[in-house]
Amino acid sequence: MSETRLNAAPVSAGHRAFAAGAATLAALYVGNNLPSALYALLRTTFGFSALVQTLLYAVAVAVIVPGLLVAGPLSDAVGRRPLMLVALTAFFAGDVAFTFATGTGWLFVARILQGLGMGAGAAAAQAMLSDSAGQDAGGQRRAAMTATACVTFGLALGPVVGGLLAQYGPLPRHLSFVVHAVAVAAVALLVLRTPQPVRAEGVRWRRPRLGVPAEIRRTFVVAGASSFLAWAVLGVFSAVVPSLVQSMLGSTNLAIAAAALALMIATSGFVQFGARKLPPIAAQASGLVVLAAGLALLVLANGTGATWLVVPAMLGTGTGHGLVFTGALAELTVVTPPAERGAVIGTYYVVSYVGLGGPVVVVGLLSLARGLPAATVLVAAVIGVLCLVLAPLVFLETRRRASVR
Repeated sequence: MSETRLNAAPVSAGHRAFAAGAATLAALYVGNNLPSALYALLRTTFGFSALVQTLLYAVAVAVIVPGLLVAGPLSDAVGRRPLMLVALTAFFAGDVAFTFATGTGWLFVARILQGLGMGAGAAAAQAMLSDSAGQDAGGQRRAAMTATACVTFGLALGPVVGGLLAQYGPLPRHLSFVVHAVAVAAVALLVLRTPQPVRAEGVRWRRPRLGVPAEIRRTFVVAGASSFLAWAVLGVFSAVVPSLVQSMLGSTNLAIAAAALALMIATSGFVQFGARKLPPIAAQASGLVVLAAGLALLVLANGTGATWLVVPAMLGTGTGHGLVFTGALAELTVVTPPAERGAVIGTYYVVSYVGLGGPVVVVGLLSLARGLPAATVLVAAVIGVLCLVLAPLVFLETRRRASVR
């Protein structure tokens, strides 16, 4: 009897830590994409330009990248829970800033706070999932799948929640941020009640190290370029697609516009789960082609007014994104020496986040002369062409590496 009780405590604590890590990841990623559904409404309210709209998206990404590089190793030294609480506090403050914003400057403050929250907490929450899942292969696989679900479907759920509450609830500009702030507070309470895991002795913060070994550099360039393009599509879509869909449909319904973005991201999530057994090269190359096809459909829909093409365009881009991300990351994991894996994967994520935020700003700059719909379509067409150029290079690089062996 007493033996059973002794064993139950750590199991219960492990389950609570796993739930806390998953809930934190979900809260962060839902909140990060929540404003995407509301940018058109915010533009109408505060009267800012399309360039400012894209900068509002990109500024958070600019804060996330250095935050991840610092906070990931820091969580090894000070523990996961403190950084998760810092992240949730930053997001709560961001929600408050969005709710009570009286000008565009406050919107930038809110997005910077969200970026700080993502940078501080994403790696720590994912590490807590891994720490509490058990060291066996099954446990680690469960942790990885849970993290993927929280990240991808959190990103998809954010615009859906924002669009539905803004369209059908009271206080359209405020309600979604109030609801998210309440959810963040509940998650923070769960984290506070989660026992702090015992840390390994002598673990200190280590300076982030990026780099790619010379022997895999060409492979990294191809995989990194593929991922850059895939995440560029996600970034551009997250920043402007709800506004673009509203323009194409001639509708002001925020929920419908947000659903297009959510469809793309959710499709990517399902594909990431389903494509795990595909050969990495096949997933990466086919993903680039499908991504290009999805972008071509979006360009065609905008040019012809065939709005029914929006759904297959979102399905195509989502499928392409999921295949490229899964294939590129798996390929790098296979070819990278174990001792260099941390630095290489860290560098890969930096490249991906630059893709997530960089091309969005290009869309904003082009919109000053061409308007937001035309700028979005132009950048989408360029990315699509680059995908088709890169796809055969993926296979050529694989053949070159095989011949060297």
